[in-house]
Amino acid sequence: MASSTVIASPHKRLLDRHTQKKLAGIGRVIMILLIMIIVVLPFYVAVLYSFRAPDAITANRLAWPEHPTFQNYLRVIFENESFLTGYKNSIINTLPTVVLLMVITSMASWVLARHETRFYNFMYAILTLGLLIPFQCFELPLYINWYNAGLVSTNIGFIIARAGLQISISLTAVTGFIKTVPRDLEQAAMMDGCNRFQCFWKVVFPLMTPINVTQLVLNTLFIWNDYSTSIILLRKKYSFTLTLAQIIYFNENTTMLNEAFAFFIISIQYLSVCFFRVIRLKKCIQLVIVILNRISVWTGDLFQTVIQIITVAFCFSQCIGS
Repeated sequence: MASSTVIASPHKRLLDRHTQKKLAGIGRVIMILLIMIIVVLPFYVAVLYSFRAPDAITANRLAWPEHPTFQNYLRVIFENESFLTGYKNSIINTLPTVVLLMVITSMASWVLARHETRFYNFMYAILTLGLLIPFQCFELPLYINWYNAGLVSTNIGFIIARAGLQISISLTAVTGFIKTVPRDLEQAAMMDGCNRFQCFWKVVFPLMTPINVTQLVLNTLFIWNDYSTSIILLRKKYSFTLTLAQIIYFNENTTMLNEAFAFFIISIQYLSVCFFRVIRLKKCIQLVIVILNRISVWTGDLFQTVIQIITVAFCFSQCIGS
């Protein structure tokens, strides 16, 4: 028996391809919607509970309240004595720490990435060793040293400690990025008359904008939401951050979810503003580069040498202290 072969027409094959593309597009849209729901749902629940009265917290859990109220927000602002103090301290602690980390890790990572000798490899291993040591291993020595130095319950003490704890992960990420930057650009800048300091700030640092924005966002989130370091070093009420000011809504007997969620909504406003303005970060970095270039022109190689010595000394002392 002769076998018959059915050949699909070009129009049918084109239709099948069009159908496959259409189904693939629908699948992508569904996946995006599911991811959006997963991401947005916790924020919806937080906003929902923050507008509910305490006696209606268990009624229709995901339904919008029939009588929304701002009493939870008012109680957080006017009755929580540590709220405004915590907001102020969180901003004071976060801003200098992330800027300090960005400047120090950028310069230290450039030195470590461009020198592959045994000494610099050893320094890189020591500085990144903090990733392998749990925080619980050195929380007691950290508190004792800071207490003896008079840095407990102070902003400067928290800034130094948090910057030292965050240096390892920032250094690892930035060093890996700098290794992808071609050295030919630096050699060309050197031939044009730039010293090492000017070469870094005029050539290398502008190319590091993606990784600097990344570490800025991550470090801001880590430091703003830090609880472990805060509960150890910030013992007095006048030094509390937002994470410590929110603890009063949770105890062994009761949990005030309405006010806790209202506190959360208010506390993330600063981070939201920073996130939506991060697109302007490039202009800020360019302004910093211009200022540092002017300083390098005025002071010459002396400023370059001092900054490099301070950078390496700071990184090494923080890692050893940790």
